[in-house]
Amino acid sequence: MQQNKKTNIEDIYELTSMQQGMLFHTLYTEGSDAYIEQFCYDLTGEMDNSNFRKAWQETVNRHPVLRTSFQWKGISKPVQIVSRETELPWEELDWSRLSDTEKETEYKNFIKSDRSKGFSMEQTPLMRCTLIKYDKDFHKFIWTFHHILMDGWSYPVIQKEVFSFY
Repeated sequence: MQQNKKTNIEDIYELTSMQQGMLFHTLYTEGSDAYIEQFCYDLTGEMDNSNFRKAWQETVNRHPVLRTSFQWKGISKPVQIVSRETELPWEELDWSRLSDTEKETEYKNFIKSDRSKGFSMEQTPLMRCTLIKYDKDFHKFIWTFHHILMDGWSYPVIQKEVFSFY
């Protein structure tokens, strides 16, 4: 899906003051997860994993901010670069054969590990999704992203759109 890097640029913007601060702190405190957001959902009922993934990708396709990376090297002031296309990192795990205790341990370990991965601010997207099957009718879903992409007002808009597409 990824095009040539130069032809995949849709737009370039200056950073907002808030984004400048977040980028500075992210780079200054490398390895910190202070701006890593995780929304964790319990999903009950049968899942159509393929359509759920497509709903998330469609939402990424519709919102330029979800296709944005940040550049600062070799330029006078940092910019955000919107890619025309980017593929949302998606992982599916099946823990249905694990005991309840093992599932809880794996989940806690996963959440911690996923947060610590962070993001490369120079690459899109600055978000990823993981769907974990606990059993036929129960999944855990983790949406991880860098806070520089959006504020608290934006989260419900994105979530509503995803579930509308689904």
